[in-house]
Amino acid sequence: MSTSKPSRRDFLKSSAIAGLGASLAGISGGCAAHSGPGETKAVTLSSGIVLQPDIGRIRPRPAGQKPVYDLATAPLEKVRVAVIGLNRGLTHVTAALNIEFADVVAVCDWRDDRAKTAADLCAEKRGKRPAVYSGTEHIWEQMVDRDDIDVVYIATPWAWHVPMALRTMERGKHSFVEVAAAVTVDDCWRLVDTSERTRRHCIMLENCCYGENELFVLNMAREGVFGELTHGECAYLHDLRSLLFTLGTEGDWRRDYHWQYDGNLYPTHGLGPVAQYLGLGRGDQFKFLVSMSSPEKGLTKYRDEHNPNGGKQAGEKYLCGDMNTSLVKSELGLTIMLQHDVISPRPYSRINALYGTGATFFDYPARLAVNEPKKYGLESEGSHEWLGDADAAKMRKLFTHPLWRTLEERAKGGGHGGMDFVMNWRLLDCLRAGRTPDSVVYDAAAWSSIIEISSRSVATGSTPVSIPDFTRGFWKDLKPLGIAEKASS
Repeated sequence: MSTSKPSRRDFLKSSAIAGLGASLAGISGGCAAHSGPGETKAVTLSSGIVLQPDIGRIRPRPAGQKPVYDLATAPLEKVRVAVIGLNRGLTHVTAALNIEFADVVAVCDWRDDRAKTAADLCAEKRGKRPAVYSGTEHIWEQMVDRDDIDVVYIATPWAWHVPMALRTMERGKHSFVEVAAAVTVDDCWRLVDTSERTRRHCIMLENCCYGENELFVLNMAREGVFGELTHGECAYLHDLRSLLFTLGTEGDWRRDYHWQYDGNLYPTHGLGPVAQYLGLGRGDQFKFLVSMSSPEKGLTKYRDEHNPNGGKQAGEKYLCGDMNTSLVKSELGLTIMLQHDVISPRPYSRINALYGTGATFFDYPARLAVNEPKKYGLESEGSHEWLGDADAAKMRKLFTHPLWRTLEERAKGGGHGGMDFVMNWRLLDCLRAGRTPDSVVYDAAAWSSIIEISSRSVATGSTPVSIPDFTRGFWKDLKPLGIAEKASS
């Protein structure tokens, strides 16, 4: 949705991100005592805001609520879809139009032109024009109040994700939320509690979990190729300097976060797939994180050298370091290295690496080494070299994920190498069949919470910060969902 109106921009800057940013900026000049992960003493900022010491504690489940880790709602003959935010959201509209059991019944955007484009596309593809909501900032509220919608896609600036998802669930609809689902830990808990209370799904649209390579690695992990898993590496490394200064795009509001606080601003694209490989949330869980950032140099340099938008941003002071590196420890002792850098001049990468006693995979480009190549009929002599092209192709043939194999042809041209279509088909099919989706609100909360957790660690001298257990202990006994379990199970 557009952010060009002053009132709209005021909303974004007065939302949770602004409060969090002010809090974290204030810590940098102070100090805090630490007795262990998540036990940071309360810090009073110059603004009077008190940062509480219990960010990582498990919050009691309100009376009457039940977990939703295995929530399966009634099957649907057709899944009735509505979409808010028709920049990124147009991808979801297009995918739904190519899924036979989905109907787009309503579209919404503050900008009339985007709403019209989406409605025209629906009329062209299906011969039926959806209801259109546009022209004002809160018109979306009227749309989610309709009684003929099953799921609402939320593809708007981050500050809108939580209020839109909460109202959607309160009105009896499932919410599919773009990344990140929330910015603050408090808001992550609000999503969890509302999903549990309303018995509606709150699913984060982490498309990278449905990429060809990610599903390939997931399948090898579940089929035992990696043996015992030990470590994962992931990132979002993407030169966005030009985008961050392009008015009227997501870069315009995303830049605000760079002067709000310092941490990993976009963790889920890399972290989501690795968390699924390692079984985090089901059989293991995040425990704590340590984070540090390089100096901020690149965004200021780019701004000063290019003078974008006639110098409109000349007075901005950016806090977020060019490279943020975080280390995560799980309850069972597994480790993850997670990075964020959207400033440095470099090719795109999510790293996407997985280590185990039986194999190692590294992406960008995709490389695989296995401990016992003869076990799979490979020509490789051992793990001291990456598999050659012929051996790599043989492993692909053996371990391409069944979901990707089924949808590969339909996914061609579906955005981001086909992962957008695969994600939408899979999630909507889960709703159609009354099956628990591949990730649930606890995953959305855990992966998104890294934004605030990492920034708190950076601001307090890279001290360990506990990551909340949003499952409230249920991770110990949960089995993997369908996409991650062994095909033979």
